[in-house]
Amino acid sequence: MASRLVAMLCLVLVAACATPMPAAGPVQAAGPTQAAGGIGGSFSGRYQCGDWNTVDLTLADQGSGRLSAVFTFALQHGSGTASYAMTGQYDERASTFTLTPKGWVKRPPPGYGYSMVGLEGRYDPATKRLTGKIGTFGCGAFELAGAGGPPLPPLPPGSRVTPSQAGNPALRIQPTVQGVEYWDASMADGSGKRVLRESEPIDDVIDWLKRQQYSCVGSQHVPWNAEGTRATARDRIDLRETYVIECDGDCRGLRYVPMTDASIYHFGRNQPVPVMQMRTTWAGGTVLQWVFTREAGGRPPDIYVHHWNAHSFNRAAGCKAPKSVNR
Repeated sequence: MASRLVAMLCLVLVAACATPMPAAGPVQAAGPTQAAGGIGGSFSGRYQCGDWNTVDLTLADQGSGRLSAVFTFALQHGSGTASYAMTGQYDERASTFTLTPKGWVKRPPPGYGYSMVGLEGRYDPATKRLTGKIGTFGCGAFELAGAGGPPLPPLPPGSRVTPSQAGNPALRIQPTVQGVEYWDASMADGSGKRVLRESEPIDDVIDWLKRQQYSCVGSQHVPWNAEGTRATARDRIDLRETYVIECDGDCRGLRYVPMTDASIYHFGRNQPVPVMQMRTTWAGGTVLQWVFTREAGGRPPDIYVHHWNAHSFNRAAGCKAPKSVNR
């Protein structure tokens, strides 16, 4: 009886050992796990390999400082995404981590030279932000914001981004701030709130120009781009022209540049709003382009450029923003 049981047990063991192992499938990603140090979770942002591109990183703490992650990036050619799994280490006391590619989860289309890259950086628990570098040749920094943390700041002026991803907030570029800072007499205390005066600064300039027998040629309401960081307008200088800039709204940080080959005289703070006189020696006149810039955020102010000269006669009435009654 005992020998029969032993024989049956041996048959069972042989059958179990003979059972084939299941075939290996695609690399599976572990879901995000919040670790004691707080590094686990979902992150979104950008990385630089050539141009800046967008990335989503799902990071999981496997215990004892071990990490697993999935790196999902937008394809630079066409639409869609690709992703790969990563493994790595996290030093909670130093708040540093490394992640190494493991294998494709969603393989990109062939023929474009896509490859997996590793990450080395630091985690800031206060801002829930991952920052660091990519050691692969041709790549640079990465910046990722964690869920619940503040958004990433804009990229520096002049940054190159993947054209198909240019509308993504993570690839927003800080505008180039240039030119003369706007000032008028109602901003005297620097608070951004208008100082009460007996008359509007623009009214004082209008009176001054009319006393010199100048006439209003016309006004332009300068349109802003979609981000509210850059506005442009074009005009023409025939001989000697005078331009007045009027800003309605929060005008702090507004800068302007008159781009022309004409000579320019700026009256500065001798006048209560910006006034410039421009003169050209070119027969037939020359072109003038206005460029206004400001920091991103908040509603941009309304900008008006008023054109005056001494060789026209009341071609346009007012030369003043429509917020108030023209004289």
